[in-house]
Amino acid sequence: MNRVIIVCCLLFFHASEAFARLLDQASAPRLYLTDLLEIKNNRYGLGCAYSRFPKAERSLQLSLGAAHNPLDSIYSQARAHLYTVQPNDTLNRIARSHTTTIEVIKRLNRTNSGRVKSGQKLWVPDQVLTLEINKTFNRLYVKSGDVLIKEYPVSTGKSAKQTPVGIFVIQSRYPYPTWFHKGTVVSAASPKNFLGSRWLGFDKPQFGIHGTIFPELIGQPASKGCIRMKNEDVEELYDFIPMGTIVVIKEI
Repeated sequence: MNRVIIVCCLLFFHASEAFARLLDQASAPRLYLTDLLEIKNNRYGLGCAYSRFPKAERSLQLSLGAAHNPLDSIYSQARAHLYTVQPNDTLNRIARSHTTTIEVIKRLNRTNSGRVKSGQKLWVPDQVLTLEINKTFNRLYVKSGDVLIKEYPVSTGKSAKQTPVGIFVIQSRYPYPTWFHKGTVVSAASPKNFLGSRWLGFDKPQFGIHGTIFPELIGQPASKGCIRMKNEDVEELYDFIPMGTIVVIKEI
């Protein structure tokens, strides 16, 4: 009798476990679809849609003597910590050792000075950021591991082949870039310079993220292959993205 009860319990347990797996498999696509719909609704600004993504704040809002993490004012999931400057430290060395940029350290500490002194306390980011670009929804996501830090609308290639899918690395950074186009040199000051106010170049020649002189087309497949952003957005992103940052481009 006891053996029968044990066998029945085992059969019930395995059946329950199998049923649970079926439920998980059935619910996963629905959850994934829900996430995609949230992104899509957020992209088109539907009033009835709710989005769990951070708002697109434009600039840091720091109060004097703020003791809280200053990144909270711009990227709600980003993190920074106070670093004590060591002997022989330079701002460039600190930025490189923390996988960040000089610009963001200056921005977080509200200073234009490129000098540091031993014992000085500085706010520095303590997360390595990656970029993910979704061609289907024309969105750029700033991530730290699996944590979504922020999203931006972008423009990708007019045709599917113009913006390649793959993994790239940021290999160049230029403020107010000069545009070399079909044998001509278009200065940063020219209203015909398609690159806008910032350039983040990939390890693929003539391919990267940049600003635009056509902000009304952002969010649409409108570029010749590069990733276009509004100038104010790419200026903000530029400060936080160092050389060596990984960029993943995918369809969905």
